[in-house]
Amino acid sequence: MSGSSNCFACELGNFRPYVIARDRMFGGGEKFLYERCGRCGMLRQHPVLTESQVKRYYPSRNYYSYKENQQGGLFDRIRKYLLNHYYAPTVITRLITKIIPNVPAIPAVVKNGKVLDIGCGAGDTLLSLKSLGWNVYGLDIDSSAVRAANRRGLKNVSYGSFRDMKKYPNSFFDAIRLYHVIEHLNDPQRCLSLIFKKLKKGGELIIGTPNAKSVVARIFGVYWYNLDAPRHAYVYTPEALSKMLTRHGLIPSMCAFCSAGGIVGSLQYVVREKMPIRTIDLLSRAWLVMLVYPFEWLLDKIRIGDIFIIRAEKKNL
Repeated sequence: MSGSSNCFACELGNFRPYVIARDRMFGGGEKFLYERCGRCGMLRQHPVLTESQVKRYYPSRNYYSYKENQQGGLFDRIRKYLLNHYYAPTVITRLITKIIPNVPAIPAVVKNGKVLDIGCGAGDTLLSLKSLGWNVYGLDIDSSAVRAANRRGLKNVSYGSFRDMKKYPNSFFDAIRLYHVIEHLNDPQRCLSLIFKKLKKGGELIIGTPNAKSVVARIFGVYWYNLDAPRHAYVYTPEALSKMLTRHGLIPSMCAFCSAGGIVGSLQYVVREKMPIRTIDLLSRAWLVMLVYPFEWLLDKIRIGDIFIIRAEKKNL
């Protein structure tokens, strides 16, 4: 897949060199080429790293989604509160959602439903979904994160990549989450094919992923926080991902934008490179994230924000 110049997402464009990036999250001198489709704007790492090659860029002790009982930033805490009240909104959540959109990456209510979270990390979201009545399952490629999830009572979280969905029966899940995961996969089409098999008819797929056409991506280029080289193999546009889903029998029903922190994270990378203080952590400064958030909120409203979420329903092919 990575050797072709044709875009597998839109099936109409060709890839051309875009930027040469490096690992700005953890450092290192290695360089990684990203190409852009001239038609749909999707970005592709070239060559795409294999699963064994990319594993070394996910250090267990430092990668954010592998940390047990992580508190996260202000927005993470707010969204966790909204998630825990998603199916039964309170006066407070209704007030908050006037400013910050409610968590759109949560499945519709299904009594005793089964949900699979691919790339679940230490299981923060699964714990919330479990408390909301879901039968929860998870997969992750980091063994220490899986052990952390198991210690927290998530017995159906196991070690494995999306390919390990094959162990579950077909038409088993009511919902599957790929939240900030599909951009990491070196074979996303295979993943979508497996998801189609494992979802029940009418089942829901929820994807959250960076937007390659966002204003922030265009302004910051190689410093864009959500490029996240080399962990992101493909960075999609809403149009390209919608076409991919449809071809796999997963019909998009909603596309929303939900951004926070991308501008500040990108500024952090610029500051670290241009100034002698390379350890500065702007994202930990809640006041700065809040100061910038109104601009991100506006970009989301006009559908050119940094992160987009797609819901899709399984139809018969």
